[in-house]
Amino acid sequence: MQRVSGQRFTLFLFIIAMMSLAVAGVRAESADITENYRVLEWPDLVPEGWEPPLVAPAHDEVEARGVDPASVVAALDNTLVALPGYRVPVVFEENQVTEFLLVPMLPHHTKQHAHLEPNQRVYVRLIEPIPVENPLQPVWVVGRLTLDAVFTDSGMAAYGIVDALSTPYEY
Repeated sequence: MQRVSGQRFTLFLFIIAMMSLAVAGVRAESADITENYRVLEWPDLVPEGWEPPLVAPAHDEVEARGVDPASVVAALDNTLVALPGYRVPVVFEENQVTEFLLVPMLPHHTKQHAHLEPNQRVYVRLIEPIPVENPLQPVWVVGRLTLDAVFTDSGMAAYGIVDALSTPYEY
């Protein structure tokens, strides 16, 4: 067995201490979010016992059908929430986005085709445009969640967040 020099051991302890501080900083930021907003996870947007239809409606029929009222959690309407996810830009100019769909995963992150139900899409309207430096960066979105459905080229969103703020999701 090889002995570790004193300098290497000190460096190791320093790195561990810095990692602990970084984790504490992320927890502190998360605590700030949870104080003012209800932190949701994607399953929270699906009513207990609700199952998606076996055959998804055709894309051109989705707008006419609207959102199945049984597929949304009515108790979340008008709630201040924080929700992490990925952006699918809807309204943008150059590298600035003002409106986007928030989704739990990007379709190209899965091995097979990912079909998202409307209750797994949230239409987000930001207070002010934000630059998108890394389009694959997960984000936190905070704001007032509503049951206002919006149809986009990417499909129907059962929920909306207006006057939202968005920050990078640090993990």
